[in-house]
Amino acid sequence: MTNGETNSGLIQWFPEEPVTAEQPEAVYLLLEERIRRYTMGDSTSVPVDTARRLLESILYCLELNRRFPVPELTSQSPIKERWQAGVHQAKRICARAKLLLRQAQRTPPPLTNTAYCDTLAALPAFFAGYDADFFAQEIPCSFDYPLCQPVSDHLLGAEYILDYLRRLLAENTLLRTFSKEALFALYERYYIDYIDLLVNLCLPAAEMATLCALADQSVQKLALSQAELAGINAALLRADEQEAPVAIKRAADRALKELGLSGAYVTGLMHQTADDLLTRMRASFDATRDKPAVIEIKFDR
Repeated sequence: MTNGETNSGLIQWFPEEPVTAEQPEAVYLLLEERIRRYTMGDSTSVPVDTARRLLESILYCLELNRRFPVPELTSQSPIKERWQAGVHQAKRICARAKLLLRQAQRTPPPLTNTAYCDTLAALPAFFAGYDADFFAQEIPCSFDYPLCQPVSDHLLGAEYILDYLRRLLAENTLLRTFSKEALFALYERYYIDYIDLLVNLCLPAAEMATLCALADQSVQKLALSQAELAGINAALLRADEQEAPVAIKRAADRALKELGLSGAYVTGLMHQTADDLLTRMRASFDATRDKPAVIEIKFDR
């Protein structure tokens, strides 16, 4: 594939409003060099799909260098140097993610399911197959375990895996504060067959911990009576749009305090789960218009 052919064949993949100020010709010259290196100097011709993947990797690494700049480089530095800095950053992110995987393997939750175990078994393949030099934006493995709060689709490559593992470790940290017995009873109520279903193990625990705190009950129990649940539901639905989110967030904070937990990821997990729970409760109420039983619960001001 000549440089001219590369330009005409791949121009459709270059952003119309690129996040970089790169000149397309400079990018394509670097792409031609990367194709030559990819083919070990044999050719500058590769399948169009391979060329597209190589181009995506170049653009991604240039973007990494902009988000994680090195002092010795500026926006006016040669494109190849800035691309190489992005490649090095991708490799550093990959190394950090590998450490988090080892931590996740050492600190599983008290109870797991098939999807969780399969994912922990599948993730090492990412580190065996990740190629920051040529395909830094790709994730060369497949895994299914759903997180309580998913990773942003805007993250690619090792960044995605790093954030996935950070979130997974936050979930494990929360789950490890509860007993197997309390979690098993909770999963039986939520999922029935939690082992084989493709379900997240942290979501019911995070929700119930918040509800227990809201009802001034022990968070460790992960259980409330139907009357207590109905009372919470009624109180939250009676509260106005400003009061209810504040109340449920404070309950999440009380749960974290009782469990002795802190940190950005686990706190964000609890806050977002509480907010989603409130949204779901209100949506369900709007759909059914059922009037729940009322048990007075006073919110802290």
